[in-house]
Amino acid sequence: MAGNAVEYIYTDSRHSNPLCRVTPSEFMEAEDFDYDKEKYREMLFEATETVLGSFGFDRSVYGNAKKKIRKWWHELSEERIRDRETERV
Repeated sequence: MAGNAVEYIYTDSRHSNPLCRVTPSEFMEAEDFDYDKEKYREMLFEATETVLGSFGFDRSVYGNAKKKIRKWWHELSEERIRDRETERV
């Protein structure tokens, strides 16, 4: 129906076919429930960095060794920290 939200679950976020990366949640069977744990872990770290990044949150402390894409606000935050350190000297 038009205007209804479709809930989906990432099942294989690295699949070569974008249509096979997610499955509508209504099609997931309780006993066959398999989701992409790494995708949800990455999404959780991304959200946490967005909220807590200005307080110094670093995902590498939690074992995430993947190279992350630097966002513009991370660069700005680091530049501000360097400026403050320069002013103290």
